[in-house]
Amino acid sequence: MATATRNGVLAVVVAVLLLLSGVAVAFGVDASLAADGTPDAVPVPGLADPTLVWMARVLLVLSVAWVVIGMVSARTRLVRRPGAAGARAAWLASTRPWRARESTLGMLPLDRWLMILVPGALLVATRAVQTALLGWVDLLVALGGWLVFATVVRLLIRQRSPWPVIAAVGGVVVLRCVLALVAVSIAGPAAFWSSFWTDAAVRWAYLVPSVALALWAFVAAVWALVAQFGRRQAWGMVLAGLGAGLAVPSAFIGIAGMRAVADAWSGQLPGIRPDVAAVLGDASGAWWAVAVGVLMLVVGLALRLVRARDADPASPWR
Repeated sequence: MATATRNGVLAVVVAVLLLLSGVAVAFGVDASLAADGTPDAVPVPGLADPTLVWMARVLLVLSVAWVVIGMVSARTRLVRRPGAAGARAAWLASTRPWRARESTLGMLPLDRWLMILVPGALLVATRAVQTALLGWVDLLVALGGWLVFATVVRLLIRQRSPWPVIAAVGGVVVLRCVLALVAVSIAGPAAFWSSFWTDAAVRWAYLVPSVALALWAFVAAVWALVAQFGRRQAWGMVLAGLGAGLAVPSAFIGIAGMRAVADAWSGQLPGIRPDVAAVLGDASGAWWAVAVGVLMLVVGLALRLVRARDADPASPWR
């Protein structure tokens, strides 16, 4: 009980720090927009389609149902139902990642497949609805980064069970999709993105928890791996995956040309003037991101090669 309480308190502290990181990002976006002038919302074909609103609402209902099943299954006999154990593992691992390993024990193949398919399909569908089925560049970059991250971490896990980290990251992905779907299901992607770029309150309400959840996905991944590998190797695997996930999409952007990608991005993402894409910077920004990603990958691999286990693997922090 003492360990559980300590982990719970630590998780709250980390969550507060991640929310503060979201605040910092929101400040940065506001500063960039202020420097370039507040963007004017512009109509984008297809964004006002009422079908998109209902698609977002259906996806929201399905994603909330998955989360609720996981919450209820954690305390009731519903966990015996097909698929419920997967939802339970995702909920526990994403909110209490120190329990990720125990939550994935004894699962059926169906539950394991659902832990992969539900977050993956929901991520693709959410991105598609957010961009009105037009944002192939955004979809390619986002999915490419996640796939590279998952592949690198899986390779570094080797013969050990990958299900704890899959449950943790997949559960957080679902929670982040719920946030995005809530935003676009109210009035559709057109209204949301227009408000996002022109209304600071809307921008902050979305950015702060979105950034915090994105960062929590990697923290949860580390925490889920600590019990199997110890702190050093757990941080190494996630750092290596994060570095590769940053370097590969950034290299794609650098090779394709930042200007070309920015033009395509602004033509597909809703509600902003094309010149706002210039905030992305020139091609040197992409190559700097590649360099940072490669450095993270190298450091992560070096940490992973250290085989000595930590004396107390209960926490990823000390």
